[in-house]
Amino acid sequence: MNFMNIYSDKNIGTRLVAVLAFMLIATVVFAASPTPTASAQAQDSISGIVVNGSEGGRLPDNFTVLLLTIDESAGQIIEQEEIPVNDDGTFTFSNLVSEPGIAFRVVANGEKYTPSVDMAGVEDWSRVRLTVYDETQSLDMITFSSYVMMIPTIDARSRQAGILAVVNVNNQGDRLWIPDLQDPDLTGFDLLRFNLPEGFSDLSVETELPAGGNILEIPTGFAMTNPVPPGESAILMSYILEYEGDSFDFDLKLPYGADQIRLLVPDGGGRVEASGFGEIESVVVGDDVFNSIEGENFAIDHEVNITFTDLPQPTALQTLSDFFDGRTYIIVIIWVVGLALLAILGYAIYSTRKSDSEPDDDEPATREDVLAEIASLDDDFESGNVDQDKYERRREELKDLAMELDSSADTQDDESKDEPADSDASDSDEQDEKTES
Repeated sequence: MNFMNIYSDKNIGTRLVAVLAFMLIATVVFAASPTPTASAQAQDSISGIVVNGSEGGRLPDNFTVLLLTIDESAGQIIEQEEIPVNDDGTFTFSNLVSEPGIAFRVVANGEKYTPSVDMAGVEDWSRVRLTVYDETQSLDMITFSSYVMMIPTIDARSRQAGILAVVNVNNQGDRLWIPDLQDPDLTGFDLLRFNLPEGFSDLSVETELPAGGNILEIPTGFAMTNPVPPGESAILMSYILEYEGDSFDFDLKLPYGADQIRLLVPDGGGRVEASGFGEIESVVVGDDVFNSIEGENFAIDHEVNITFTDLPQPTALQTLSDFFDGRTYIIVIIWVVGLALLAILGYAIYSTRKSDSEPDDDEPATREDVLAEIASLDDDFESGNVDQDKYERRREELKDLAMELDSSADTQDDESKDEPADSDASDSDEQDEKTES
């Protein structure tokens, strides 16, 4: 398993992050948490209790609580004091000195799960409550109370869809889920995992889950090792998906089931279909209109087959521009020129073979013609009209031709001499036969 990158240099990735920031600011996904600022009413002590929220659970021995100060101007968090809790889980920090720009935070000092309270949002500093839980590695009590998947931005030119998904993870039990990372047999099935479309890139994940975990790559998407306390926690993921043609399919696997799934595409930017979902409805998110479909009550390990169609396409001008902006046209030109050269070479070879197989009409036809051309060639050479290499090469050719003509003439003479002899012998034989009869 490998750690995944969560940032992108692509333009669509920048737009996706902008949408993500808008959703966070607008509190579409996460409830706005108070900014740690100094309390309006200065108090000189903090008292509270740490409890174990698991049935039959109790606090570990020697459990401690930390007091931190947050210096907003310097951007620093400083540990001020650590104290053990009493047998009943109570604790008190006294003799506090409040200063402008300084805020306090109380942290339950657990090994893997450290719930905390920012005192800037607490009116009564004498009744602080921190809850810890016993641990479990079982995912049986984990479910998705809701899963919302939307396409807020599409780049038609590059056929890239920016996708946001918001998942509310619900731990229905009373124990803290946390994986055993020391287990040598640990696999992605033992982690909190999320299914993503094949070919996704530039994944970014934000979560309300406690810190202390990592995003891990698995073959079907990604997994998380963050602790999951009882109750609901939101997880927001964004990624980029390149699609071919005007559509793509996504088989959404639900290893923990889901109470509700909603799918949204921008109005005029495509269609979405999924088996068992209701009718399309129009919803407004920010200033944009989306077409939405919804399904409910999905069992554990159910798989939802989702199809996105009629997605925006690049214009002809954009396609032509991209063709020349990239290096594709260079490859095409190389292919065209290469094919042309091959055709020329093939024609040249064919012409040469054809000329070799046909008699040369310009070559001398008789021995006398050859001798005449040799004499003419000698005169041209002596006059300086022919260079020596060409003269010697041509003279050798003519000499070879003369010898071929002589050989051919001798062969014809021999054949002509043989024919009368054979005829006379035949006549003599016939005459002998008549005499004997």
